[in-house]
Amino acid sequence: MGKVAWSLSVLGALLILSSALYPFGVITKNLFLILIFSGAGIMFVGSMIRSLVIWRKK
Repeated sequence: MGKVAWSLSVLGALLILSSALYPFGVITKNLFLILIFSGAGIMFVGSMIRSLVIWRKK
């Protein structure tokens, strides 16, 4: 379960990093907003799963 949480966090980080293409005109503003918010949401879910895994071990 911990590996799934880390992979979700990495996926969210990649989405956020890919939104850096907006200033170069590669992606549209709508896609930029989708990438930012979905990346943040996925990273949040990954961190909550990691917290749950740590909490269950104690």
